[in-house]
Amino acid sequence: MTGWERYCQGVTDGNIVVCDLVRRAVLRFLDMLEDERLEFKTKKVERVIAFFSILRHFKGKHSGKPFLLEDWQMFIIAAIYGFYYTGTNERVVTSVYIEMARKQGKTAFAAGLCLYHEIADGEAGAEVYLAANSREQAKIAFKFCSQFAKKMDPKGQILQIYRDYIDLNANVSTLKVLAADSSKLDGPDPSMYLLDEYHAAKDSSLKDVLQSGQGTRESPMSMIITTAGFDKLGPCFQYREMCVDVLNGIKDDERLFTIIYSLDEKDDWKDERVWIKSNPNLEVTVKMAYIRSQVKKAVNSPIDEVGVRTKTINQWCDSMEVWIPDHHIIKCTGDVDINIFGKETECYVGIDLSSTSDLTALSLMFPYKGKFYFKTFYYLPEEALSTKKYKEMYGDWARNKYLIITPGNVVDYDYILNDLVDLDSKLYILKIGYDAWNSTQFVINATNRGLPMEPISQSIGNFNRPTKELERVIMSGNAVIDNNPINRFCFKNVTMKFDSSGNAKPNKENNDKKIDGVIADIEALGVYLLTPQYSNSL
Repeated sequence: MTGWERYCQGVTDGNIVVCDLVRRAVLRFLDMLEDERLEFKTKKVERVIAFFSILRHFKGKHSGKPFLLEDWQMFIIAAIYGFYYTGTNERVVTSVYIEMARKQGKTAFAAGLCLYHEIADGEAGAEVYLAANSREQAKIAFKFCSQFAKKMDPKGQILQIYRDYIDLNANVSTLKVLAADSSKLDGPDPSMYLLDEYHAAKDSSLKDVLQSGQGTRESPMSMIITTAGFDKLGPCFQYREMCVDVLNGIKDDERLFTIIYSLDEKDDWKDERVWIKSNPNLEVTVKMAYIRSQVKKAVNSPIDEVGVRTKTINQWCDSMEVWIPDHHIIKCTGDVDINIFGKETECYVGIDLSSTSDLTALSLMFPYKGKFYFKTFYYLPEEALSTKKYKEMYGDWARNKYLIITPGNVVDYDYILNDLVDLDSKLYILKIGYDAWNSTQFVINATNRGLPMEPISQSIGNFNRPTKELERVIMSGNAVIDNNPINRFCFKNVTMKFDSSGNAKPNKENNDKKIDGVIADIEALGVYLLTPQYSNSL
């Protein structure tokens, strides 16, 4: 029995734990075996598998050993390379979408297939392109290709290996890394391309350019291999939805092979019994202990949850989940009397100025006796009380002195500046963090009055660190947040925005979701992190 046959039998018998989408991929394969329009060429599959046997690993404990395929990998090869239209040499599958968790060896596996297409697929003048959302990501797959090639041909008699490409002179074929910017591509003519970690793509332009260039190829192959992400409006998830429709029989596309290793809808991502569904190489390239540690981290840290669920569990997630659950904020809430700090305790300030007629927040942060005390003042123009969606709530806050009302219909920066100068006379303020984007005149006036202003960028890369530190001190019980209901209101509105590198910053679903107090807290903590003193307490 072949490896792919064992895999099919194990899945259909229920002896191999898989999600419903993988089961459907196997059943679809078995249905294609019965299709009279198609023939399955076992020797074609064996040829690809044999090619992997001459590849050698180049790092870790397996360095120098042959690339031994797992049964699930042999199944993928069989599904891609086995089917031909009856009586022809026309391969059926021309498009591939593979999705699974990280650390399954998928990039090494895909790199081996790329080398096969350059060297052994039988097309003269083959052009194999490695692409990704960034050139650095594409270079990861190229490193596997180049190291496999060096082990295969150490003297370079057949393969010429360069920094960004590998040439096979015998049949004028090449394998190369592409620029991530599709506008810089000069008439690509790929016989095969690999698009790695497609979930990070902002649009489909790179894929579209590569696919449109395959029109002259007799046996083209496009391959997408990725983990899950959190941008459900992006091109990867939209393409995935089409693949799911094919697996569910809603759409018909025999030219497409897709397999998606993920959890089923009702599975609990914290249940280790289901992790194998998204980790087909469990206990081979990724250990159960590693996944346990990652899941534990996600359970303990909300900011890490999306990253762990997408990368380790391969679940597409909405980033629109509340950052820190309300019960953690309640636990950290207490009365913060700034008079006890006086001129003896360092104070760091963050100010989130609204642009016109909205809420403005000014946060004071005091590192004191192993804890971090946050006191936030909120300001709103008087006329906004009657025109805003939350006028009843704003009115209640104003009556109870939680919200400071300033005269007029726009933010009164001078009013806020006078308060800040008064606070500076009573407290030991070292730095005042602000977003330079819309604070120019305010900063000039504040600097002229002797206040220690410090710009802090609200870019996701810059905000990542103080955001995670604020979460850490709250979750560890080392934060004391003043008992002002507006603070809880702001925290309830915070979701997380992530970039492809896992950096995070606070986000809100719409303008009605106010998060100004949280932004000011993070700015205060951010300027604190710029000082050398922080290393002794955080």
